[in-house]
Amino acid sequence: MNPAEYMLEAIGAGVTPRVGPRDWKDVWADSPEAAKVRQDISVIQTEALARPSETNQELTKTYATPFIYQVKQVTLRSLTALWRSPDYIWTRLFVHAFISLFVSLSLLDLGNSVRDLQSRVFAIFFATVMPAIVMFQIEPAFIFNRMIFIREASSRIYSPYVFAISQLVSEIPYSILCAAVYWFLFVWPVGFGHGAEGTNGNGYQFLMCIFLELFGVSLGQLIAAISPSIQIAALYNPPLGLILSTFAGVTIPFPQMAKFWRSWLYQLTPYTRVLAGMLSTELHGLEITCNPDEFAVFNPPAGETCQTWAKEFVDVFKGYIDNPNATESCRYCQYRVGDEFFEPLNIQFENRWRDLFIVFAYFCANVIFTIIASRLLRWAKR
Repeated sequence: MNPAEYMLEAIGAGVTPRVGPRDWKDVWADSPEAAKVRQDISVIQTEALARPSETNQELTKTYATPFIYQVKQVTLRSLTALWRSPDYIWTRLFVHAFISLFVSLSLLDLGNSVRDLQSRVFAIFFATVMPAIVMFQIEPAFIFNRMIFIREASSRIYSPYVFAISQLVSEIPYSILCAAVYWFLFVWPVGFGHGAEGTNGNGYQFLMCIFLELFGVSLGQLIAAISPSIQIAALYNPPLGLILSTFAGVTIPFPQMAKFWRSWLYQLTPYTRVLAGMLSTELHGLEITCNPDEFAVFNPPAGETCQTWAKEFVDVFKGYIDNPNATESCRYCQYRVGDEFFEPLNIQFENRWRDLFIVFAYFCANVIFTIIASRLLRWAKR
C-alpha cells in the first residue's frame, strides 16, 4: 500500500474509519518520542539564551552582495539582453545610417562658396537630430526594464542605483557604434576637413558625435525615469527637442535672438555647445571663394580703384575684393575665411574643447539625475 494513502486512512481522512481507538495526535503527544523532542527544544532555547548576543553584520545588510558585484552582474545581464534583441540594435543602426546618408548625399562634396558655407552649417545642424531619435528608442526600453526591476525589487537582489547604472553602461558600446556609423557616412561624403584643422578636425567631430549620442541616451533615460509610462515619456520629447534646437543659434542666429532668451536659454542649451564646437572646428581657416552670382558688384568714384575705395569697409566688415585694381564693376565677397562667418554668431574657435567637455558634463548630469530619479520614483503599480 502507498504509505501516504495508509496515513490518510489511519487518521480517518479517507472513506474508512481511523485505525485504533485513540486520535493519532494524542498518541504522538503522549509518546516518549514527543517528550524527547520537547526536551531537546528546551535545551536549545536554554543554550541560546545563555550565549552572548553577537550580531553578524553580513546578515543585517539590505542586499546580500556588494555594490560592485551587483553592478557587474546586472550590467552583464543587460548587455546580454541587448545582444539578444537584434531588432533594437539593427533598427538604431539603420536609422543613424539612413539619416547620415540622406544628409551627406544631399550635400555631396561641398566646395568653398558662400552657398556651400551655409550648406556646411545646416549639415552640422542635422546632427542634432540624433538625440531625438535615440530618445524615442531608449525610453520604452528603459521603462520596460524598470517594470522587471520593480517585480524583482522585493527579493533585494540589486538596488535601484545598480539598475540605473547598468542600463546606461549597457548602452554605451552600441552608442559609440551608432555614432561611428553616423560620423563615417557623414563626414567624408560631405567633404569635411578642408579648414585649418584638416583631417584632425574630423577626429574632433567624431568625439562630439559620441558625446552627443551619449547625451541623447542619458536624456532619454532621464525622461523615462521621471515618467510613469511610455505614453507620458513620449509627451516630453517634442517640446524639449523644439527648445533645444530652436535656441542653439542656427535657426535663430545669436544677434537676432530676443535678449531674454539670449541671456540664459541660449547659454543653457547643450546644442549651443555642440554646434559651436563643430562649426568652429570645420570652418576655422576655411578659405571662401564666392561664385560669380554671390559677389556684390559696385562702381567706385572716378579715379579710385576698388581697393582704395572699399579698403576701410573691408577692414571693418571683413570679406575681400576679388578685383582690387579694377576701376569699375568691383566684386565684393562678404567672407574671406570661415571664421568671419561664425565669429559674429558668438562662436569662438578657441573654446571648442571647452564646448566639447560641457556637452560631456551635460551627459554626466543626466546620469546623476537618472540615478536619483530611479531611487526616488519607483512608479510601482499594485
